[in-house]
Amino acid sequence: MRDSSILSPDPLSDLLDFLQVNCDLSGRIIAGGSWARRFANLDSVKFCAVTKGNCWYTVAGKPEPREVKAGDVLITNGTRTLVLASERSLLAGAITQPLAQDDDDNYRFGEGDDFRMLGGIVRIDADRHALLLQGLPSLIHVHGTTEEAEPISWLLKQLVIEMESARPGRSVAIAGLTQLLFTQTLRAYLAHAPAGDEGWLKGFGDARLAIVLGSIHGDPARDWGLEELARKAGMSRTSLAVRFREMMGVPPLTYLTQWRMYIARRELLAGASISEAAAAVGYYSESAFSKAFKRVMAVAPGQYRRTARTGETR
Repeated sequence: MRDSSILSPDPLSDLLDFLQVNCDLSGRIIAGGSWARRFANLDSVKFCAVTKGNCWYTVAGKPEPREVKAGDVLITNGTRTLVLASERSLLAGAITQPLAQDDDDNYRFGEGDDFRMLGGIVRIDADRHALLLQGLPSLIHVHGTTEEAEPISWLLKQLVIEMESARPGRSVAIAGLTQLLFTQTLRAYLAHAPAGDEGWLKGFGDARLAIVLGSIHGDPARDWGLEELARKAGMSRTSLAVRFREMMGVPPLTYLTQWRMYIARRELLAGASISEAAAAVGYYSESAFSKAFKRVMAVAPGQYRRTARTGETR
């Protein structure tokens, strides 16, 4: 976790730090003419950033096709099939084919280079993957024309420059820029996140809820009460409870318990004893901690600790 004596509580940074998110640039699509592809691999969170031209896309469960243009970024949470095509009318007939990269790590569709897109994968430990999936909507589309996307435009230009260069430190620069691209895309999304989106990440963009989340993340072991959290956010208990549940899917104190158990799980994975993990998240009764841990994680802390040692965690 970050040193709270240096930085004020930032729940999004805290979350990404906890998840240990690593973003890898997997290649570039170069396409021209008429083309369509269905991407059915549903094994991880992915992002697509358009650097030239435009295309149409659709995501399973969201039948209305949309256009994605240069400067736009898509993030998919790995649970829905993504289809891309040069023309809207080609989406329905898109096929799934194994893709092969050329010597420059490019995937080529059709003929020409009217369209270019960078693709990447968000890597995260299996133990934390479910938490990320619960937070993300099935699709995030950030438009490059928005004010919040200005840093994204700069990052995309730098990525293209680095990919086409042979300068020393190229790999490290690409890795850092890719990581920043993912973070900036999330920030731009949170600035205008639709309240109806799936997942609880949208709550991190709500000004008042961010105060509550910052308080919880800044001191998860504290004995927070609904009244104190509401007072910090300048809300009534009832309005906070309703708003928090609408945005995050659970009541504030339920989220507090869940976050504590995720931290405790990390401590157990690092080798802490049950009593040490319990104390780290504000529990001084092993019995109460064990009940809360099993309720959230569906496994007793002792069992989790044993399986973690043998590499058999869920």
